[in-house]
Amino acid sequence: MPSSSVVSRRPSAMQLFQSLPAPLRWLVSSFSSTDASRSILPFIPRPIKWFVLFLFVLNARSWPGVWHARVFKSVIRIRSSAVLWRWRGKRLVDWWASVSPIGRSVFPTTDGSDKGPQSVLKSWASPDDCDWNGHLSNSCYAKNLDPARMQACIDWFPAMFGDGVWMALGGAHYHYIREIPINTPYEIRMSIGGWEDKWMYLVAKFVSHPKKSSKSKPNSHSGAPTIPSITTPSTPIVTEPSTPGEPTIPSSLSALDASRVDTKLSPKTHDDDGALIHCIAVSTYCFKHGRVTVPPTVVLAMSGFSLGEAGDRSNWTTSATLRSQLKQNPKRVSELLRGGWKTEDKRFWEPSPEVEAERVKRVEGLRKLTEGMDGLRMY
Repeated sequence: MPSSSVVSRRPSAMQLFQSLPAPLRWLVSSFSSTDASRSILPFIPRPIKWFVLFLFVLNARSWPGVWHARVFKSVIRIRSSAVLWRWRGKRLVDWWASVSPIGRSVFPTTDGSDKGPQSVLKSWASPDDCDWNGHLSNSCYAKNLDPARMQACIDWFPAMFGDGVWMALGGAHYHYIREIPINTPYEIRMSIGGWEDKWMYLVAKFVSHPKKSSKSKPNSHSGAPTIPSITTPSTPIVTEPSTPGEPTIPSSLSALDASRVDTKLSPKTHDDDGALIHCIAVSTYCFKHGRVTVPPTVVLAMSGFSLGEAGDRSNWTTSATLRSQLKQNPKRVSELLRGGWKTEDKRFWEPSPEVEAERVKRVEGLRKLTEGMDGLRMY
């Protein structure tokens, strides 16, 4: 019998090339020496083409649609979780309870048992986000803060989005402390700074973890001031009789002693866990149901946060009862959010005296940001 040859089932390189979509075939052929006649712009040398391709891949985070994917990643995640939950045949009300911050304290507790709402987004200083100095560009702080804020809002107020509430950004303020070098991994740590009758302040810290070999130690408010000493021997000022119209310089201003600077004004350069702080951003948000503003306290309580003792679930229990009445009165929650809270008998969203005192103390400093910027409108 004639011997049969073994036929390989592996596709050849030409077959793989022909199976690619037309745009990819053009891209591959442009870097191929054998298909130079069919390549795109054949008069451009291949090293230049490879360099352009390298730059294209290097700036992948700035491709069209990437920013939208990063921002709406949290929305897709939580909606997919809800669909999967219902597909398993479980009740949707139980899913809301599983993703809501039930009983969480709004502010960190003094004993450290509850650190308050925190949302962390990890990122890195990619080349497309950095300037010619090799540092994260100032504009990219705002660019990367967008997905961090979306993630925080989804994690903290998921039930409110189900009630038809949405959030509007009123402003953002940035305090640049030190640069973030290129290729440095960093974190964006979000927390609730405080709130007023209309606005809620979200505080974001851009931090990085210094290398263990670094000899720098994190300072705290009680540490030594970071202001360098500027006390140098000064030449005594000789006071002479002044002529009319010539002011006399007092001798008490002859020396400037930096040791007199209040150490309380020393800025905090590290976070509580030792992470290096690069930038602090404060964003102001308001909650809307349609075009009607919803007070932040109502949103916090109906989201499940405890406005009193940490671990108190009464706010979520009351909110779940209101949502369970939708079959009898479909507009019950909407009416409450659209102004019904003004005449509601049971004001379960009122904070305790301790939480209210902490809120007032925090807002006192945060309000200066908006008041200062509003005052600049006259110029």
